[in-house]
Amino acid sequence: MDKNLYDQIISLTDKSQKILLLTHAKADCDGLGAALSLYLILKEMGKEVAVATNDPAKENQNFLPAIDILQNSLAGSSDFVISLDTSKTPIGKIKYNTEGNRLNIIITPKNGVFSGEDVFFEHGKNKYDLIFTLDTGNFEHLGPIYDANVEMFYETPVINIDHHSSNTDFGQVNLVNVTAASTTEVLYEFLIHWGNKLNQKLITEDIATLLLAGIITDTGSFQHANTSPRAMETASKLLDLGARQQEIIKNIYKTKKLSTLKLWGIVLSKIQVDPVHRMVWSAISQEDLQEADAVSEETEGIIDDLLTNAPGAEIIFLIKHNPDCVSVSMRSTGNQIDVGKLSAEMGGGGHARAAGFKVRDGRPFDQIASEVVAKIREFQAERLNLHGEDLKKPEQDDSVKTQDFASPQKPESEVIKPRQEEVYQGEKPDKKPEEKPADNQPKQTTYLDFKAPQPAESEVIKPRQEESRPDGSKKRRRKRKPKKKPDTMTPSNSAVKTQNLASPQKPENKPEQPMPSIPEESLMKEAPMPAPDQPKQEPEFPTPPPIDL
Repeated sequence: MDKNLYDQIISLTDKSQKILLLTHAKADCDGLGAALSLYLILKEMGKEVAVATNDPAKENQNFLPAIDILQNSLAGSSDFVISLDTSKTPIGKIKYNTEGNRLNIIITPKNGVFSGEDVFFEHGKNKYDLIFTLDTGNFEHLGPIYDANVEMFYETPVINIDHHSSNTDFGQVNLVNVTAASTTEVLYEFLIHWGNKLNQKLITEDIATLLLAGIITDTGSFQHANTSPRAMETASKLLDLGARQQEIIKNIYKTKKLSTLKLWGIVLSKIQVDPVHRMVWSAISQEDLQEADAVSEETEGIIDDLLTNAPGAEIIFLIKHNPDCVSVSMRSTGNQIDVGKLSAEMGGGGHARAAGFKVRDGRPFDQIASEVVAKIREFQAERLNLHGEDLKKPEQDDSVKTQDFASPQKPESEVIKPRQEEVYQGEKPDKKPEEKPADNQPKQTTYLDFKAPQPAESEVIKPRQEESRPDGSKKRRRKRKPKKKPDTMTPSNSAVKTQNLASPQKPENKPEQPMPSIPEESLMKEAPMPAPDQPKQEPEFPTPPPIDL
């Protein structure tokens, strides 16, 4: 920043004794942090200082150092003064009474008579040498404090310190840095310059905490797009100077009243989405506030949650029904949209990424809310060049989903897969699976459901192990006939035959063991069968010839 601006502010401050510090109505931690920081420094210099804003501090701001000195009006500014000239007629006694809504002031002179020419009327006056406005885009943002003291602002020098791009440079000295993340960041640079000039340290631990509170809240705890390297560097330096960062986080982000949580639930339940115009918004009425037993200020922060949880939206806004007006808070998710400019067209202002405006014409809330939505939709239609069919069909992209998730995504037949899916490994073939074989044909899934005992592999592969009896007796020979297929697997001398599974019933009795196989050599000749009652005859062998010794 221009150091000449710093020197002008220092010069005006040195010449002034009674100084007024103001910030916008419904002040946030940035405005209060800047005003209270400057208050502590000026008070240390011996100045007579007052800090005022139109509304009381929020409950979660009560941790801010020196918050108890905050005023919600200017002392004497609302007084109505009746002056009486007593130079010619002395006063004997004074009394008053009321008649309905009328106040009667009765003055009895000692002698003589008072006339209308002896009476004068005026409002109370505040005699300040200098006024600081902090985090305020124009005089109207000061609210009733400005409305009740308009003349004072044109009779007293005003130093305007701010970071909003919509600032109108209304002061005699305007220290406005639109690249700064917060007003406290702007004030920090000025205080460093001032301290170097005075050759003393102006920033104490309390002041560092106030300045850091403004940076943290205006950057959304360093999550918003306005977070810059300089903002991070300033925060780091404030931590070195003793700023109590955890105290700020605990009170601002980790403490919520039950009424606030209820109100947030109502706001989130009323979210509306326009994927064509890339808009997300919600509205909260006086009835909603009464249901949650909350005030409209408790919605602070919820629009930032919408911002981080509404992918695909370009403009996010919240419409609130306050007792005296309808306020609209707006956020943009990209650099291509300047909601500050859009808000300015509606009588408000702010940054390119965060702005707002108010409507005070007394019309029904629903009517104002509908007009606001229509105005923003018209703005988006022009910017996105939407015409005709574009306005009927929502855009299908990856960021904005218009799918009705209540309906099933696929027919039930596709969701519940038939058992045949178990047969396939990997990708399903293009051809339809073959038809199921008839019951009288053998199934291909051999032995899959068969529960009878299966023969050991050794018995299947080696059927010739039992060729003769141990006692050497003859085996009973009979002509080999085709064997009836048993209910169980029967090994053969050539291959394992496939079991016929056509019969679904399981045999009740255990199947008989198959006959041992007959060697092929024995099948070449058929031995005579002995009679049943005759003893077994030993086999006859030919007599060997005698051996000649």
